Amino acid sequence: MPESGRFIANLAEAWSARGLSIDVVAPTSLSERLKTRRRAPENIDIPGVAVRYVPTLGTPFARRLPKRLKAWLAARDAAKIAKTLRTGVRPEVIYAQFAAAGAIARNAGKALDLPYVVDLGESHPLIGDKDRAQRSNLREIDDAEVARNREVVRDAAGIVCVSPRLRDEAIELGADPARVSLIPNFPNWDRFRPLDKAECRRQLGLDPDAFIVIYVGHFMGRKGAPRLNQALHKMTNPVQAAFMGSGALVPDFPGIIHMGSVTHDLMPVWMNAADVMALPTLAEGCCNVIAEALACALPIVTSDIEDIRWQVPDRGVVLVDPMNTDAIAAALDALAADPDRVSAMRADLMPLAEQDREKNRATEILNWMQGLLGNAEQAAE
Repeated sequence: MPESGRFIANLAEAWSARGLSIDVVAPTSLSERLKTRRRAPENIDIPGVAVRYVPTLGTPFARRLPKRLKAWLAARDAAKIAKTLRTGVRPEVIYAQFAAAGAIARNAGKALDLPYVVDLGESHPLIGDKDRAQRSNLREIDDAEVARNREVVRDAAGIVCVSPRLRDEAIELGADPARVSLIPNFPNWDRFRPLDKAECRRQLGLDPDAFIVIYVGHFMGRKGAPRLNQALHKMTNPVQAAFMGSGALVPDFPGIIHMGSVTHDLMPVWMNAADVMALPTLAEGCCNVIAEALACALPIVTSDIEDIRWQVPDRGVVLVDPMNTDAIAAALDALAADPDRVSAMRADLMPLAEQDREKNRATEILNWMQGLLGNAEQAAE
Protein backbone atom coordinates (compact mmCIF):
# COMPACT_ATOMS: atom_id res chain seq x y z
CA MET A 1 0.00 0.00 0.00
CA PRO A 2 1.41 3.45 -0.94
CA GLU A 3 0.91 4.97 2.52
CA SER A 4 2.66 2.21 4.45
CA GLY A 5 4.65 0.07 2.02
CA ARG A 6 7.79 2.20 2.04
CA PHE A 7 7.89 2.43 5.86
CA ILE A 8 7.64 -1.36 6.12
CA ALA A 9 10.25 -1.85 3.41
CA ASN A 10 12.71 0.47 5.18
CA LEU A 11 12.31 -1.40 8.47
CA ALA A 12 12.55 -4.82 6.86
CA GLU A 13 15.64 -3.85 4.89
CA ALA A 14 17.43 -2.47 7.95
CA TRP A 15 16.49 -5.39 10.20
CA SER A 16 17.50 -7.93 7.57
CA ALA A 17 20.90 -6.21 7.33
CA ARG A 18 21.25 -6.77 11.10
CA GLY A 19 20.89 -10.53 10.55
CA LEU A 20 17.26 -10.90 11.57
CA SER A 21 14.90 -13.18 9.71
CA ILE A 22 12.04 -11.00 8.43
CA ASP A 23 8.83 -12.44 7.03
CA VAL A 24 6.39 -9.81 5.75
CA VAL A 25 2.76 -10.92 5.75
CA ALA A 26 0.60 -8.39 3.89
CA PRO A 27 -3.17 -8.78 4.22
CA THR A 28 -4.98 -7.37 1.18
CA SER A 29 -8.70 -6.85 1.71
CA LEU A 30 -11.25 -7.11 -1.07
CA SER A 31 -11.76 -3.34 -1.15
CA GLU A 32 -8.01 -2.75 -1.43
CA ARG A 33 -7.72 -5.22 -4.29
CA LEU A 34 -10.57 -3.52 -6.13
CA LYS A 35 -9.13 -0.02 -5.60
CA THR A 36 -5.62 -0.96 -6.69
CA ARG A 37 -6.35 -3.44 -9.49
CA ARG A 38 -5.33 -0.93 -12.16
CA ARG A 39 -2.40 0.57 -10.26
CA ALA A 40 1.08 -0.74 -10.89
CA PRO A 41 2.40 -1.93 -7.49
CA GLU A 42 5.51 -0.26 -6.10
CA ASN A 43 8.46 -2.62 -6.28
CA ILE A 44 9.71 -2.96 -2.72
CA ASP A 45 11.34 -6.37 -3.07
CA ILE A 46 14.25 -6.78 -0.65
CA PRO A 47 16.81 -9.56 -0.99
CA GLY A 48 16.45 -12.03 1.85
CA VAL A 49 13.03 -10.76 2.97
CA ALA A 50 10.05 -12.98 2.22
CA VAL A 51 6.81 -11.18 1.34
CA ARG A 52 3.52 -13.06 1.33
CA TYR A 53 0.31 -11.36 0.23
CA VAL A 54 -2.74 -12.86 1.92
CA PRO A 55 -6.09 -12.10 0.25
CA THR A 56 -8.72 -11.37 2.92
CA LEU A 57 -12.34 -10.33 2.74
CA GLY A 58 -11.99 -7.41 5.12
CA THR A 59 -15.15 -5.72 6.36
CA PRO A 60 -16.92 -4.26 3.30
CA PHE A 61 -19.65 -1.76 4.19
CA ALA A 62 -18.27 -1.94 7.75
CA ARG A 63 -20.29 1.04 9.00
CA ARG A 64 -23.53 -0.71 8.06
CA LEU A 65 -22.73 -4.19 9.30
CA PRO A 66 -23.98 -5.57 12.61
CA LYS A 67 -21.28 -5.79 15.28
CA ARG A 68 -21.42 -9.58 15.44
CA LEU A 69 -20.95 -9.92 11.68
CA LYS A 70 -18.01 -7.49 11.71
CA ALA A 71 -16.44 -9.44 14.56
CA TRP A 72 -16.92 -12.70 12.67
CA LEU A 73 -15.31 -11.28 9.52
CA ALA A 74 -12.36 -9.93 11.53
CA ALA A 75 -11.89 -13.31 13.25
CA ARG A 76 -12.07 -15.08 9.88
CA ASP A 77 -9.33 -12.89 8.42
CA ALA A 78 -7.21 -13.22 11.58
CA ALA A 79 -7.45 -16.99 11.33
CA LYS A 80 -6.20 -16.77 7.74
CA ILE A 81 -3.23 -14.66 8.83
CA ALA A 82 -2.48 -17.04 11.71
CA LYS A 83 -2.56 -19.97 9.30
CA THR A 84 -0.03 -18.17 7.09
CA LEU A 85 2.20 -17.46 10.09
CA ARG A 86 2.15 -21.13 11.05
CA THR A 87 3.96 -22.04 7.83
CA GLY A 88 7.72 -21.72 7.99
CA VAL A 89 9.77 -20.73 11.02
CA ARG A 90 7.72 -19.67 14.04
CA PRO A 91 8.31 -15.95 14.67
CA GLU A 92 9.30 -14.51 18.03
CA VAL A 93 7.19 -11.37 17.64
CA ILE A 94 4.65 -9.86 15.26
CA TYR A 95 5.31 -6.24 14.27
CA ALA A 96 2.28 -4.35 12.96
CA GLN A 97 2.34 -1.08 11.02
CA PHE A 98 -0.61 1.12 12.08
CA ALA A 99 -3.56 0.35 14.34
CA ALA A 100 -5.63 -1.53 11.75
CA ALA A 101 -2.80 -4.01 11.26
CA GLY A 102 -2.39 -4.04 15.03
CA ALA A 103 -5.93 -5.44 15.33
CA ILE A 104 -4.99 -8.28 12.97
CA ALA A 105 -1.74 -8.87 14.87
CA ARG A 106 -3.66 -8.97 18.15
CA ASN A 107 -5.99 -11.70 16.93
CA ALA A 108 -3.22 -13.67 15.24
CA GLY A 109 -1.02 -13.32 18.33
CA LYS A 110 -3.77 -14.77 20.50
CA ALA A 111 -4.15 -17.74 18.16
CA LEU A 112 -0.40 -18.41 18.15
CA ASP A 113 0.46 -17.25 21.69
CA LEU A 114 2.84 -14.62 20.33
CA PRO A 115 3.52 -11.05 21.48
CA TYR A 116 2.95 -8.17 19.07
CA VAL A 117 4.27 -4.64 18.78
CA VAL A 118 2.30 -1.95 16.97
CA ASP A 119 3.82 1.05 15.16
CA LEU A 120 1.46 4.04 15.26
CA GLY A 121 2.06 6.57 12.51
CA GLU A 122 -1.52 7.60 11.74
CA SER A 123 -2.33 11.06 10.47
CA HIS A 124 -5.88 10.71 11.79
CA PRO A 125 -6.66 10.54 15.53
CA LEU A 126 -6.91 7.22 17.35
CA ILE A 127 -9.62 8.60 19.61
CA GLY A 128 -12.98 10.14 18.75
CA ASP A 129 -11.67 13.68 18.24
CA LYS A 130 -14.53 15.31 16.33
CA ASP A 131 -13.03 18.81 16.43
CA ARG A 132 -9.69 17.70 15.01
CA ALA A 133 -11.39 15.62 12.33
CA GLN A 134 -13.40 18.66 11.22
CA ARG A 135 -10.40 21.01 11.32
CA SER A 136 -8.30 18.60 9.28
CA ASN A 137 -11.10 17.51 6.95
CA LEU A 138 -10.58 13.93 8.10
CA ARG A 139 -13.03 11.08 8.49
CA GLU A 140 -14.24 10.97 12.07
CA ILE A 141 -13.71 7.51 13.52
CA ASP A 142 -16.67 5.78 15.11
CA ASP A 143 -17.03 4.22 18.56
CA ALA A 144 -16.27 0.74 17.20
CA GLU A 145 -12.92 1.90 15.76
CA VAL A 146 -12.02 3.65 19.02
CA ALA A 147 -12.84 0.43 20.89
CA ARG A 148 -10.66 -1.54 18.48
CA ASN A 149 -7.77 0.90 19.01
CA ARG A 150 -8.21 0.60 22.78
CA GLU A 151 -7.89 -3.20 22.58
CA VAL A 152 -4.84 -2.93 20.31
CA VAL A 153 -2.84 -0.61 22.59
CA ARG A 154 -4.01 -2.32 25.80
CA ASP A 155 -2.81 -5.79 24.78
CA ALA A 156 0.31 -4.87 22.79
CA ALA A 157 3.68 -5.90 24.18
CA GLY A 158 5.00 -2.56 22.95
CA ILE A 159 3.83 0.55 21.12
CA VAL A 160 6.03 2.73 18.92
CA CYS A 161 4.69 6.25 18.20
CA VAL A 162 6.05 8.71 15.64
CA SER A 163 4.70 11.81 17.39
CA PRO A 164 3.80 13.05 20.88
CA ARG A 165 0.14 13.30 19.82
CA LEU A 166 -0.02 9.60 19.00
CA ARG A 167 1.84 8.73 22.22
CA ASP A 168 -0.62 10.76 24.27
CA GLU A 169 -3.62 9.26 22.45
CA ALA A 170 -2.33 5.72 22.99
CA ILE A 171 -1.90 6.37 26.73
CA GLU A 172 -5.36 7.97 26.88
CA LEU A 173 -6.74 4.77 25.33
CA GLY A 174 -5.21 2.74 28.15
CA ALA A 175 -1.69 1.85 27.03
CA ASP A 176 0.87 1.31 29.77
CA PRO A 177 3.25 4.33 29.46
CA ALA A 178 6.18 2.01 30.26
CA ARG A 179 5.47 0.10 27.04
CA VAL A 180 5.17 3.20 24.83
CA SER A 181 8.17 4.66 23.00
CA LEU A 182 8.35 7.89 20.98
CA ILE A 183 10.56 7.24 17.95
CA PRO A 184 10.03 9.68 15.06
CA ASN A 185 10.80 9.03 11.41
CA PHE A 186 14.39 9.66 10.34
CA PRO A 187 15.45 9.98 6.70
CA ASN A 188 17.99 7.83 4.92
CA TRP A 189 21.00 9.91 5.97
CA ASP A 190 23.27 8.46 3.28
CA ARG A 191 20.87 9.61 0.57
CA PHE A 192 19.41 12.84 1.95
CA ARG A 193 22.08 15.44 2.65
CA PRO A 194 22.97 18.94 1.43
CA LEU A 195 24.33 18.98 -2.13
CA ASP A 196 25.50 21.74 -4.47
CA LYS A 197 22.39 23.48 -5.82
CA ALA A 198 23.89 24.55 -9.14
CA GLU A 199 25.21 21.05 -9.85
CA CYS A 200 21.84 19.49 -9.02
CA ARG A 201 20.08 21.86 -11.42
CA ARG A 202 22.62 21.10 -14.13
CA GLN A 203 22.07 17.37 -13.59
CA LEU A 204 18.29 17.77 -13.94
CA GLY A 205 18.48 20.24 -16.82
CA LEU A 206 16.77 23.03 -14.84
CA ASP A 207 16.98 26.82 -15.20
CA PRO A 208 19.84 27.94 -12.91
CA ASP A 209 18.09 31.22 -12.05
CA ALA A 210 14.44 30.17 -11.68
CA PHE A 211 12.56 30.14 -8.38
CA ILE A 212 11.56 26.48 -8.04
CA VAL A 213 8.97 25.05 -5.66
CA ILE A 214 8.60 21.29 -5.19
CA TYR A 215 5.75 19.24 -3.77
CA VAL A 216 6.27 15.64 -2.66
CA GLY A 217 3.28 13.42 -1.94
CA HIS A 218 0.13 11.91 -3.36
CA PHE A 219 -2.06 14.22 -5.45
CA MET A 220 -4.88 14.28 -2.93
CA GLY A 221 -6.74 16.79 -0.80
CA ARG A 222 -5.30 15.73 2.54
CA LYS A 223 -1.71 16.17 1.37
CA GLY A 224 -2.51 19.53 -0.25
CA ALA A 225 -1.68 19.15 -3.95
CA PRO A 226 -4.88 20.89 -5.16
CA ARG A 227 -4.48 23.79 -2.70
CA LEU A 228 -0.83 24.30 -3.66
CA ASN A 229 -1.89 24.23 -7.31
CA GLN A 230 -4.43 27.00 -6.60
CA ALA A 231 -1.84 29.00 -4.65
CA LEU A 232 0.66 28.83 -7.54
CA HIS A 233 -1.99 30.28 -9.86
CA LYS A 234 -2.35 33.24 -7.46
CA MET A 235 1.36 34.09 -7.21
CA THR A 236 2.57 37.37 -8.73
CA ASN A 237 6.27 36.45 -8.97
CA PRO A 238 7.60 34.05 -11.61
CA VAL A 239 7.75 30.48 -10.30
CA GLN A 240 8.35 26.98 -11.59
CA ALA A 241 6.92 23.94 -9.83
CA ALA A 242 7.67 20.22 -9.65
CA PHE A 243 5.01 17.84 -8.33
CA MET A 244 6.58 14.54 -7.20
CA GLY A 245 3.96 11.86 -6.85
CA SER A 246 0.74 10.67 -8.44
CA GLY A 247 -2.97 10.65 -7.83
CA ALA A 248 -6.39 11.63 -9.10
CA LEU A 249 -6.18 15.40 -8.38
CA VAL A 250 -3.72 16.33 -11.12
CA PRO A 251 -2.30 19.90 -10.89
CA ASP A 252 -2.70 22.17 -13.94
CA PHE A 253 -0.39 25.11 -13.11
CA PRO A 254 1.27 26.16 -16.42
CA GLY A 255 4.70 26.54 -14.79
CA ILE A 256 5.03 22.85 -13.93
CA ILE A 257 8.45 21.53 -14.97
CA HIS A 258 7.96 17.99 -13.68
CA MET A 259 4.96 15.94 -12.67
CA GLY A 260 5.11 12.31 -11.59
CA SER A 261 7.08 9.98 -9.40
CA VAL A 262 10.87 10.01 -9.30
CA THR A 263 13.34 7.37 -8.18
CA HIS A 264 14.63 7.39 -4.61
CA ASP A 265 18.10 8.25 -5.92
CA LEU A 266 16.80 11.38 -7.69
CA MET A 267 14.63 12.70 -4.87
CA PRO A 268 17.54 14.27 -2.92
CA VAL A 269 18.78 15.81 -6.18
CA TRP A 270 15.41 17.51 -6.69
CA MET A 271 15.30 18.63 -3.06
CA ASN A 272 18.72 20.24 -3.36
CA ALA A 273 17.86 21.80 -6.73
CA ALA A 274 14.70 23.47 -5.37
CA ASP A 275 14.41 26.77 -3.53
CA VAL A 276 11.58 25.61 -1.28
CA MET A 277 9.34 22.63 -0.63
CA ALA A 278 5.63 23.41 -0.20
CA LEU A 279 3.38 20.91 1.59
CA PRO A 280 0.03 22.32 2.79
CA THR A 281 -0.98 19.04 4.39
CA LEU A 282 -4.05 18.79 6.60
CA ALA A 283 -2.83 15.99 8.86
CA GLU A 284 0.32 13.96 9.50
CA GLY A 285 1.83 11.54 11.96
CA CYS A 286 5.50 12.34 11.41
CA CYS A 287 5.98 13.51 7.83
CA ASN A 288 8.75 11.58 6.09
CA VAL A 289 9.29 14.08 3.25
CA ILE A 290 9.66 16.94 5.73
CA ALA A 291 12.35 14.96 7.55
CA GLU A 292 14.07 14.37 4.20
CA ALA A 293 13.85 18.04 3.19
CA LEU A 294 15.32 19.14 6.53
CA ALA A 295 18.19 16.67 6.02
CA CYS A 296 18.88 18.45 2.71
CA ALA A 297 18.65 21.91 4.36
CA LEU A 298 15.73 22.76 2.06
CA PRO A 299 13.48 25.63 3.25
CA ILE A 300 9.86 24.56 3.71
CA VAL A 301 6.43 26.19 3.55
CA THR A 302 4.06 23.87 5.36
CA SER A 303 1.08 23.64 7.68
CA ASP A 304 0.54 25.26 11.05
CA ILE A 305 -0.84 22.08 12.65
CA GLU A 306 0.11 20.20 15.82
CA ASP A 307 2.15 17.34 14.38
CA ILE A 308 4.08 19.61 12.00
CA ARG A 309 4.85 22.23 14.69
CA TRP A 310 6.42 19.46 16.76
CA GLN A 311 8.50 18.12 13.87
CA VAL A 312 10.01 21.29 12.37
CA PRO A 313 12.57 23.73 13.82
CA ASP A 314 11.78 27.37 14.61
CA ARG A 315 13.83 28.64 11.67
CA GLY A 316 14.13 27.72 8.01
CA VAL A 317 10.41 26.91 7.89
CA VAL A 318 7.30 29.03 7.22
CA LEU A 319 4.03 27.78 8.76
CA VAL A 320 0.71 28.73 7.15
CA ASP A 321 -2.96 27.84 7.35
CA PRO A 322 -3.10 24.84 4.96
CA MET A 323 -6.70 25.68 3.93
CA ASN A 324 -5.88 29.28 2.99
CA THR A 325 -4.56 29.34 -0.58
CA ASP A 326 -4.03 33.13 -0.38
CA ALA A 327 -1.73 32.62 2.63
CA ILE A 328 0.17 29.84 0.84
CA ALA A 329 0.60 32.06 -2.24
CA ALA A 330 1.71 35.02 -0.11
CA ALA A 331 4.32 32.93 1.71
CA LEU A 332 5.76 31.63 -1.55
CA ASP A 333 5.64 35.08 -3.19
CA ALA A 334 7.59 36.58 -0.28
CA LEU A 335 10.33 33.98 -0.74
CA ALA A 336 10.36 34.33 -4.54
CA ALA A 337 10.91 38.06 -4.14
CA ASP A 338 13.72 37.69 -1.60
CA PRO A 339 16.46 35.23 -2.64
CA ASP A 340 18.66 36.45 0.21
CA ARG A 341 16.01 35.29 2.70
CA VAL A 342 15.87 31.88 1.01
CA SER A 343 19.66 31.61 1.26
CA ALA A 344 19.52 32.62 4.94
CA MET A 345 16.87 29.98 5.63
CA ARG A 346 19.03 27.35 3.96
CA ALA A 347 22.04 28.50 6.02
CA ASP A 348 19.93 28.26 9.20
CA LEU A 349 19.02 24.66 8.34
CA MET A 350 22.57 23.57 7.51
CA PRO A 351 23.65 22.83 11.10
CA LEU A 352 20.32 21.11 11.75
CA ALA A 353 20.88 18.93 8.70
CA GLU A 354 24.03 17.60 10.37
CA GLN A 355 22.30 16.67 13.65
CA ASP A 356 21.08 13.19 14.57
CA ARG A 357 22.82 11.58 11.59
CA GLU A 358 23.89 8.71 13.79
CA LYS A 359 20.24 7.90 14.50
CA ASN A 360 18.45 5.20 12.59
CA ARG A 361 14.78 4.53 13.29
CA ALA A 362 14.99 0.82 12.53
CA THR A 363 17.92 0.37 14.91
CA GLU A 364 16.29 2.42 17.67
CA ILE A 365 13.05 0.42 17.39
CA LEU A 366 14.91 -2.89 17.34
CA ASN A 367 17.06 -2.07 20.38
CA TRP A 368 14.03 -0.84 22.34
CA MET A 369 11.90 -3.82 21.30
CA GLN A 370 14.57 -6.37 22.21
CA GLY A 371 15.01 -4.78 25.63
CA LEU A 372 11.26 -4.65 26.18
CA LEU A 373 10.65 -8.27 25.19
CA GLY A 374 13.72 -9.46 27.08
CA ASN A 375 12.47 -7.79 30.24
CA ALA A 376 9.06 -9.39 29.72
CA GLU A 377 10.64 -12.85 29.40
CA GLN A 378 12.64 -12.34 32.58
CA ALA A 379 9.52 -11.23 34.44
CA ALA A 380 7.66 -14.31 33.20
CA GLU A 381 10.43 -16.58 34.50
